[in-house]
Amino acid sequence: MFKFLKRKGQEKEPILESQKPSSWLASSYKDLKRAEEILEKEPDLSAHLAWQAARKALKALERKAEKRISASSLEELFLRFPEGENAPRSVREAVKFLDLFKRLAKHEDLFLDGSMQLGPLTTHDAKRVIEAAKLLINHLEHRLK
Repeated sequence: MFKFLKRKGQEKEPILESQKPSSWLASSYKDLKRAEEILEKEPDLSAHLAWQAARKALKALERKAEKRISASSLEELFLRFPEGENAPRSVREAVKFLDLFKRLAKHEDLFLDGSMQLGPLTTHDAKRVIEAAKLLINHLEHRLK
């Protein structure tokens, strides 16, 4: 791998744009902005974009620690790092909310079942996902710089 670097006399691997610390932050905020723009028209897509932005921030945390962690949930992943263990309660609850949202979203058939009266995802629900993602990203922004 990277044999072309040895030919040119370079020893270091190239740093990809996605590995730069500011890259994840900019793209996470871009995803959040896009989620807010489409909130009224497509609340389900808006909530998914916000969740992806939060996940991207957690992946940046993994890259900074230079270790890959296999975790079954966002909450479990977050709490394996000092930034997660020492996080304020509101941030830990936001991560738990994002995790539960994604688990529930996987069972779309529950929302389509009329007997449970859950109904489709509303703009209020999507806004809560966006706020939770913002809280997590803001927390990690100050810890990962």
